[in-house]
Amino acid sequence: MSRFNRRGIAMPIIMGLVLCIAIWIASLAWTMTNSRSQYQKIIKSRQANFMARSAFQHFFLKLRTMQRLCPESIKALEDATVDEKRLLHGIFVEDIIVPADDKFTGDKLSYKVSDFKFVSIDYEKSLVTVEVNTEGNYGGEKSLLKRLVRVSR
Repeated sequence: MSRFNRRGIAMPIIMGLVLCIAIWIASLAWTMTNSRSQYQKIIKSRQANFMARSAFQHFFLKLRTMQRLCPESIKALEDATVDEKRLLHGIFVEDIIVPADDKFTGDKLSYKVSDFKFVSIDYEKSLVTVEVNTEGNYGGEKSLLKRLVRVSR
């Protein structure tokens, strides 16, 4: 009789081990999936940050080009009244071209200069301090940058 009882106890032990291994594999799969989704979110967040930096660099490229080639337009921006600034600032950043979407992944990407203002202007040292707010979007993630930068003329 004891021989049959040993066989009867082996099946529940084996089933228990199989259940433990199945639970371990399921938790491992869940952890890997969760880690991957967090990784993808971090990557998209960084890419959105780089898009915002691109807007920032694009703005300063335009500002420096306009300072050299068309200084009267920059002077008009600096001396504008509050009402004129809204109109002129919109026109100044209007033609900053946004790159095309990523054709391989299908992610939507964009950037823009949401606002900028001249904080201080030093004509003696030829320095302009500009506060720039940029926004970058990549794959649904959004990044905002705000910088205060001194630009030489």
